[in-house]
Amino acid sequence: MRHNQLRLPQSLRQLHQSILRHYLENGRAPAADEIEFAGCLKSALQRLAADNIILLDRSGLITGAYPFVDEAREFRVVSEFGGVNAMCAFDALAISSMFALPTRIESRCRITACPIVIEQDDDELRLIEPELTVFGAIDWNARDSRRSCAASLCTEMMFIAGNESGASWRDEAPATRELFSLDEAQAFISAVFIPLMQARSNLPQ
Repeated sequence: MRHNQLRLPQSLRQLHQSILRHYLENGRAPAADEIEFAGCLKSALQRLAADNIILLDRSGLITGAYPFVDEAREFRVVSEFGGVNAMCAFDALAISSMFALPTRIESRCRITACPIVIEQDDDELRLIEPELTVFGAIDWNARDSRRSCAASLCTEMMFIAGNESGASWRDEAPATRELFSLDEAQAFISAVFIPLMQARSNLPQ
């Protein structure tokens, strides 16, 4: 995703960043009349979708822009602007660092459904609930090149609470299932997402 965005013309890169900012501040995708773009907006959005940077429905409306999605999933991120839905557990952990603002992640354990609350300020994480170890978990077997990441791998990137639940889940398919500490998950996903909101001149060469 980072490399796809870096290959874009500057106008499309700025368009993408404006869509991400709108999601953060409004909790939803922008409508066409809320987007400022000097050119053919329809073609520009189709280019971003073809590069798997945003999601469009059949009518061409934006329904997601990684790490955000309109669809209500089990990952809600709250900031000074209000709440917004994240694609997956890992995406939820990227938002604070992307926009340099404190967030509160409200989610649940995929195995037990117990509530999970995480307060985050950039790379500083504080687990509020539960009083158990919480993992970021990925089932890599969910990756499907015929479908968008949002509809495949993201659906199996989750939070799991408790050592026993984590180990039981992983041991069902140890070749494809991986557990990360919250710090590891945040570092992993932030390396993907932070560059999306940076100016080209600020990116490492």
